[in-house]
Amino acid sequence: MRRILVAEDDSALRLLYGIWLGSHGYDVTAVADGRAAIAMLERGPLPDAAVLDVDMPFVDGLSVCRYLHARDAAVPIVLVTGIEEVRAEALAAGAVQVLAKPCDHHVLAGALSSALRPALRAS
Repeated sequence: MRRILVAEDDSALRLLYGIWLGSHGYDVTAVADGRAAIAMLERGPLPDAAVLDVDMPFVDGLSVCRYLHARDAAVPIVLVTGIEEVRAEALAAGAVQVLAKPCDHHVLAGALSSALRPALRAS
């Protein structure tokens, strides 16, 4: 089972992402902000992929993306944002997909599946 880190400060979206991705067979660990995401990444094994909100308190999703990408560039990262202007910066930070909020169940699951496909071939 693929392990997914979800970092989203909106509690309703965090819950929805967990339910949606869980229904696709992913093992989801969800945290409320970028600081908690980095703490989790420092403590344990890296996830197989990450879904990060861009605009979060304490540490933003772009910073988490850069941190995770520096630790292991093979971990696919999907950024979700309501800020279209960050697309280029997100891709430069290591994201493989940038989704506009609000995104639905199928868009998020499809983006994650697509992002993980190269990782599955490599393992």
